[in-house]
Amino acid sequence: LVLRDNDLISLPKEIGGLERLKELHIQGNRLTVIPPELGKLDLVGERRVFKGDNNPWAAPIADQFQAGIGHVFDYIRSDTYKYLYGRHTQAAAAAPPKTSDKSKKISRKANSARK
Repeated sequence: LVLRDNDLISLPKEIGGLERLKELHIQGNRLTVIPPELGKLDLVGERRVFKGDNNPWAAPIADQFQAGIGHVFDYIRSDTYKYLYGRHTQAAAAAPPKTSDKSKKISRKANSARK
C-alpha cells in the first residue's frame, strides 16, 4: 500500500485489519502518530517493507524510528503508546477548525461600486 507524499495528517485504523499487507509506504506526509491498530501488522523482517520517513512524528515515535522499525512496532503495540495516541487524537479533535479571515478581502461588487 503506497500512501507516500499525500499530505496525510492521519491514517485510518482499518489499515491494521489488512493482515496480508506486506508493504506500507507512508513517507512524506504530515503524520505525527500511527494508529495502534497498525501494530497488528507484520511489516518487520525479510520481504516486508515499512517506510515512514519524512513525517513530523511525535517525539516518542521519532525516538523509536531512530532505534529501528522493529522498535516502532513494539512501541505502537504498548499500552503507553495507546495512551499517548488517545490523548493526541483527543487534542486534535478539540482544536478549533481553521477559518479563513475574509475581513481583509474586498469583494468585486464593493470595489466596482467605488469606481
